Amino acid sequence: MSGPRLAVIGSLNADLTLIVGRLPGPGETVLSSAPGTVGFGGKGGNQAAAAAAFGADVTMIGRVGDDDVGEQIRADLVSRGVDVSRVRVTPGARSGGATIAVDPAGENLILVDPGANGALAPGDIGQDALDRAGAVLLQLEIPLATVAAAASKAAAPVVLNPAPAAPLGPDLLADVDVLVPNRAELALLAGAAAPSGLAATAALARKLRGGLDVVVTLGADGALVVPGSGGRAEHIAAPEVAAVDATGAGDCFCGTLAVLLAEGASLADAARVSVAAAALSVTSAGARGLLPRRAQAEPLAASLTARPVGG
Repeated sequence: MSGPRLAVIGSLNADLTLIVGRLPGPGETVLSSAPGTVGFGGKGGNQAAAAAAFGADVTMIGRVGDDDVGEQIRADLVSRGVDVSRVRVTPGARSGGATIAVDPAGENLILVDPGANGALAPGDIGQDALDRAGAVLLQLEIPLATVAAAASKAAAPVVLNPAPAAPLGPDLLADVDVLVPNRAELALLAGAAAPSGLAATAALARKLRGGLDVVVTLGADGALVVPGSGGRAEHIAAPEVAAVDATGAGDCFCGTLAVLLAEGASLADAARVSVAAAALSVTSAGARGLLPRRAQAEPLAASLTARPVGG
C-alpha cells in the first residue's frame, strides 16, 4: 500500500557537525574533539526525509544555490525517495548551510546561514502540489510571506512547526490546523514567559487561537497534546534511550506526525508514534542519521501511554 501524499515547503541546507566537550558560552571558543562531519539538513529537508522514511509520497518545495552543494542536497533527498522536481536552483546564490555543535549528552547549538532558502517566494509554490497533498508541512527557515502563502493556498490540513521562533500574525495562524512548537516557541507566540509545568503549557497553548490543535514538543520529556476541541490535554512521555545527538529530533517528530495526520490518525495517536520516532532518531549522530521507519517506531509507541493533564 502506498503512503499518503505530503507537500513539504521549507529549507534545505548542508550541515557541518562538530563534536565538542561542552557547548560554548558567549564569547567562548571551544575546539572540537573529533573531525567535523558534513551532512544534509535544513528543517524542510529533514522533515521531508523523515516523512519519506515513514512511508509518505513526499514532494519537496524549496531552493538551493547553483553550486555543487545544491546538487548534493537534491541528490540526497532523491536517494531517500523524495520528489525534488519542485526544488529550484537559484542563480548566483549559495546553498543554505548550518554549523552544529554537539556535546557528550547529545545537546546541540546550531547556527544557520539561509543562503538560497531566503529566495523561496510565494510564486515557487505550485498549486498542483498542494492540491494533491493529504497534508502540507511548513517551518520558518524560509521567508514568512512564503509560509503564509502556502498556508492560505492549501486545502489539506496545514501542519506548522514555528521554528526558528518568530512572531506570527493572526491571519497566518488562522490558516494553520496543527501547530507544533517547543516550549520556547510557544511562549514567544503567546507573548508570555516560558511555562513551568504541563498544565501551564496547555493553558498557554489554548490562548493562541480557538480551535487550533497544538502539540508541544518537550525534548526528552516527550510531547504535550492540546486539542483545539477543548478536550483535556494529554502528556506522552518519551521512552528512555541512549541519546547520541538530538539534532533533527524535532524535525523527525514533525515529519512523522504529518504523515500520520494525512492518513487520518487522531492527534493523540499521531503524537504518540511521533514521540517514539523522535526518541529513536537521537540514538544516532546527525540530523538524518536515523530516520525511523514505521516498523521501528510503532512497536515502541505501543509501550507509551498518554496521561491527562489538568488545566
